[in-house]
Amino acid sequence: MGRVGRSSLLALIVILLVLGSWAALRLGAPSRRPPPELPAHGESHGEPVTHDAIEAPRPEPEIVFFTVGRGPEGVAFDGTTIWVANQFSDTVTRLRAADGAVLGTVPVGSRPLAVAFDGINAWVTNNRSGTVTKLHATDGAVLGAFPVGEGPAGVIFDGATLWVANRLGGSVTRLRPDGAKLGEVEVGANPSALAFDGANVWVTNSGSNTLTKLRAGDGAVLGTFAVGDGPSGVAFDGASIWVANFFGQSVLKLRPSDGAVLATVAVPDGPADVLAAGPYVWVASNGADRVTKLRASDGMVVGSFRAGRHPSGLAFDGSSIWVSNSSGQTVARRSSDVDPPAARLGQ
Repeated sequence: MGRVGRSSLLALIVILLVLGSWAALRLGAPSRRPPPELPAHGESHGEPVTHDAIEAPRPEPEIVFFTVGRGPEGVAFDGTTIWVANQFSDTVTRLRAADGAVLGTVPVGSRPLAVAFDGINAWVTNNRSGTVTKLHATDGAVLGAFPVGEGPAGVIFDGATLWVANRLGGSVTRLRPDGAKLGEVEVGANPSALAFDGANVWVTNSGSNTLTKLRAGDGAVLGTFAVGDGPSGVAFDGASIWVANFFGQSVLKLRPSDGAVLATVAVPDGPADVLAAGPYVWVASNGADRVTKLRASDGMVVGSFRAGRHPSGLAFDGSSIWVSNSSGQTVARRSSDVDPPAARLGQ
């Protein structure tokens, strides 16, 4: 091969070596492309970002505790005064709703459990005495004690008649406001609480896991409906019946016309009482030391707060929720105007 041929071959080899090195560098070198831009706070690529987890917490309403008797159970509001049945003191405590000041303590029968207001007087069930005590609302003066069934527990007033659930007797007693007995109706086992829907009275039967519907005019039984385990409290919100199932850790929403279950809501352990107040339903969970706030329209949990030890009874005074704490010798008052932050549910 001549000198020119050898020179051309050498030049071709050099060119191939240079091209090979360049290709190797391109294939093995790390990418210099900038990383994908991260979305700024509050923006997203695709799905929208919700702000529930990062929303600034709103201030929680203040909870104030007031000392009452031993074992406070039932609690009621008469327009100006809060009444608390102290089951282990055999007394009723009267508190001024405006500031919680104690207005007086009244001896009643043995093991008082519940209180109701008839527009003029307060009525207290005495579980161990088999009686209800009638108290003058203005000063707490005892106006009389009247026999009912065995082991009276819950009591309500429907605008004309007093209804008393006799827990040990499996019955409900109807009384006139003067204490005269109108009759007694057999219901399920261990009737505990009552609610009035404007036409009928509803009774929870904790021993038979049922709810009985009675016609208010004459006490006729209109139906018995299966509910959860250990039904305790019951309330009417203007459209639906709500039942707290103590052992079932749930609250049921029912249609009053036929007792059909519209919703089942899980709540903390031991729901003992339920209260309808405006657009919300409140549930006192005795085993969890909590009160849960539900939206009445759909049963959604919208808040909760820690009450005292073993909350048992609930009342509403138009602006605040009152909670009796059966193991704490207190009642708690909490404003109902501000929702507690959802992020604190379950604390």
